[in-house]
Amino acid sequence: MRVPFVRAVADVLASDRAGMFITGDLGYGALEELAASLKARFLNAGVAEQNMMGVAAGAAMTGLRPWVYSIAPFATYRCLEQIRNDICLHNLPVRIAGNGGGFTYGIMGSTHHALEDLAVLKSLPNMELVFPCANDHVAAAVRLMAGFLGPSYLRLAISAFDTAWPAMSEHPDTLTRQYFARPAPREPGVTVVGAGHGVQVALHALKHLELDRDNVDVFGVARFPFDLKKDAALAASIEQTGRVVFVEEHYRSGGMGESFAVAVPAVRSLRILSASYDSAQRYGSHRFHMKQCGLTPEALRAAVHEARSAR
Repeated sequence: MRVPFVRAVADVLASDRAGMFITGDLGYGALEELAASLKARFLNAGVAEQNMMGVAAGAAMTGLRPWVYSIAPFATYRCLEQIRNDICLHNLPVRIAGNGGGFTYGIMGSTHHALEDLAVLKSLPNMELVFPCANDHVAAAVRLMAGFLGPSYLRLAISAFDTAWPAMSEHPDTLTRQYFARPAPREPGVTVVGAGHGVQVALHALKHLELDRDNVDVFGVARFPFDLKKDAALAASIEQTGRVVFVEEHYRSGGMGESFAVAVPAVRSLRILSASYDSAQRYGSHRFHMKQCGLTPEALRAAVHEARSAR
C-alpha cells in the first residue's frame, strides 16, 4: 500500500500549504519525488523515532499539519510515550502512517511484525485509527485523515492473497466497504467482516473455495471507533443474519474484533479469526505466518459453517 499512500499524500500536500512530511529514514525508492516537490516541508528525522514524534508535535503546535511515516512497529511501539504525551494529550493534528501492518515484514522476524499496533493506539486519548482494505482504498483513507482535527494513525499493509474484488459500495465517512451481498437473503445467513486488509482472506475464500455465496454478506471495516449508526448496510446485515465472523491480521487481545463485539447488538454467534503467537519466534513469508496462525480461507470457510449452525 506504500505506493498509493505516497501518491495520495502528495495530492493532499499539494493543496495544503501548512502540511509537511516527516520520515524516520525510511521510504527509499518511494519518497524521492515527494521530497523534491515539498522541499523545506519534507524532513528526514533519521533513525530517531522518539525525536521524530516530538518534532511533529512541535510543528503541529505552530499550526503545521504533519504526516509522519515509518514502518508500523517503529512508528508505534518505539515512540509510544511521545505519541501519548506530546501528540494525543494535546490533541494535535499529527497523522502517523505505519507501513507493514500485521505480518507484512514477516521474513524479518517478530521485531518487525505489527500485531498489537491497533490495540496499543486505540487506548490513547483523541486517537483515531484508519486501516484501508486494499490498495484502491488508500486514497480515500488519506483524504479522510487530512480533515481530522486531532491525532490519527494509518495502518498500511499487504495481502497474502492476490484478490482483486471490486467493492459494491463504500461509505464516505466510515470507509466501510461492502464487497458481497446475498442476492436473496435467507436464513441462516452469515455476515463476514474483515478489519482492513483482513477482509482479503474472506474475498479469497469466496473466489477460490466455492463458499456458498447466497448465504454470506462480506464487509470490510476501515475506521475506529466504529459507528454502526452510519453503516446502515452493515448493521442491517448483522440484524438479519445474527451471525458474524470477524477477521483481522492482529492479535485478538485488544484488537478490532473485541471492539466490534462490543459495538454490535446481541447476536447468535460471533467468531473472531485473528493472529496468534504460534509463529512469533519463527521466520517466514507473509503467507507462511498467516498459515501458521490459521488466518486462511479454509479456516474462514470452517468458521462460516460453524456460525450457520449456531442456534
